[in-house]
Amino acid sequence: MKIVAIVLGLAGAGLLVFAIVLGIWAGMPANPLTTLGILTVQTSSVSKLALMLLAMQAIVILITAVPRLIKRQSEGDGSLLTVFSLVAPGLGLAASLLAGLSVLIAMQQTHTTNLMVIAPSLAEAMTPLALGLLVGALAAALRGMVALPQRHASR
Repeated sequence: MKIVAIVLGLAGAGLLVFAIVLGIWAGMPANPLTTLGILTVQTSSVSKLALMLLAMQAIVILITAVPRLIKRQSEGDGSLLTVFSLVAPGLGLAASLLAGLSVLIAMQQTHTTNLMVIAPSLAEAMTPLALGLLVGALAAALRGMVALPQRHASR
């Protein structure tokens, strides 16, 4: 699971940085945190729902895994973390595809192909996928840490 966590984390971080840079290039504020806030607040309803579900998943991941890591308990097999490491990127991908489809429909209706015009919408469409990959990386990393005491106990 270490490789999965690293790949998901790097892909999510890279995509999030790209979305922020694309938003800044298109005229959003130069502060990356402000741009990230704009990308998450001024997005479509479906993307907002996906972002809220991703935030809830991250909270559940932290609530279930961190106490076990602190106590060094190995109860359970961490299957909930495995599910979250798969569901979070899938949810982010679904929200990004729907947002990207709405951008494509808007481009066709307005006959606009200027990147400066559609860049903020593209950045907003990429944000749920990036955050989904990061939540999946968190789940995969914690899954590897929770499973580590079990591997040592079985030897």
